[in-house]
Amino acid sequence: MKSRSIYRANPDHAAATAMARGERGHWVMAALYPSSASAKTIARRVPIAEMMPAYEPVGAYEAYAAHHAEGTALWVRYVAGDEPVPVLPDRMSVRIRHDGDGPGYSGSGVITVTVSTRCPQCGGPRGFDTVIPHRFHHDGDFFVVDRWANRCGHVDMYDAVLAESREVLLPLVPAPVPLPSPPADDSPAGLILAAAKRSRGMHAQQAARLLDVRGHGKDAERIRAELRSRNGHMSAKQAADLLHSLSSPVVEGGVQ
Repeated sequence: MKSRSIYRANPDHAAATAMARGERGHWVMAALYPSSASAKTIARRVPIAEMMPAYEPVGAYEAYAAHHAEGTALWVRYVAGDEPVPVLPDRMSVRIRHDGDGPGYSGSGVITVTVSTRCPQCGGPRGFDTVIPHRFHHDGDFFVVDRWANRCGHVDMYDAVLAESREVLLPLVPAPVPLPSPPADDSPAGLILAAAKRSRGMHAQQAARLLDVRGHGKDAERIRAELRSRNGHMSAKQAADLLHSLSSPVVEGGVQ
């Protein structure tokens, strides 16, 4: 009898986040779910740490769900910090060897195809950023194709890549939810409002954690102090309004 996956049986998100923090910017498989709907729901929760304390503070992690040979895998990476991390594109175009569709390898040569950047076996990122040219000799001529190395260790065979590229209706894997980029208003209040727009129901405590990540510790403490006075009843938008009011200059005769 086939044994159950340890990921499916008991997802250990604390261990996954610890591994991701140790390899900032690199994707790690956090869990494996039998249901794609479950995996996609968790992937949406990870960036905003909604009911997922292992992924706090808000915005510290990205996530996506992708097909796995045993179900649907949840892939996450740690992105908090000053240095930007490379974006994972949806597709990659590569040159591969094609030995023709007819008898006797008629039409043998090189063709360029476009495929997903997710490994078809485990859903992990393919080596789209490791592509290098490879020159080979065939029937008296030299050709150049592309080679790449997948971080997950699975090897792509040209025949399988060609078959994948011909699936015109191949669905795109949802792109990972990125760390919210600084809006035009990059003030602490502006950062909170941008995050709250992406996550309905965002709490002031999450807003404070976001400011900690962005280096606004003093404003985060102001929000926490107000939270204590309100017995924890405060939304992220109210936290932003608080910071706006505290930053507004006061002039004689009233508020400017």
